[in-house]
Amino acid sequence: MVKEVIKIHTNDPDKKVITVSLSGEVRLIARLTPKMISLRGKPGETLSAEMKIIPAAFPDFNITRAVARNGRDIDYSIEKQGTPPDSYFVLTVHNQKSSAGRYFDIIELETDLDPKRTIKIRVAGYINP
Repeated sequence: MVKEVIKIHTNDPDKKVITVSLSGEVRLIARLTPKMISLRGKPGETLSAEMKIIPAAFPDFNITRAVARNGRDIDYSIEKQGTPPDSYFVLTVHNQKSSAGRYFDIIELETDLDPKRTIKIRVAGYINP
């Protein structure tokens, strides 16, 4: 359950501020295991990680597009596994950074749900000298 309180400022001299309370249930689209992708290692090592994306409240959806916001330091692929209602997705992320340093990215997975829903995957890379 999510609850938010909003104050609206008006030009009405009798009611300069109106308080509105909104609440509702937020349904989980998918369970992510692990919660984020973390790539750690040294330059030259092959670094990769997998994430399992299991549909939750919406038992059968497809991922129609996957886009990294930056994409410079990673390569990724996604595959659907199993058959509905027991299907899930496996996201595989590979490090592409060849020098020491850190990076962060977000992979956005667009679904075919209506209304349109996007799953955001956080990716962190730690390439140690």
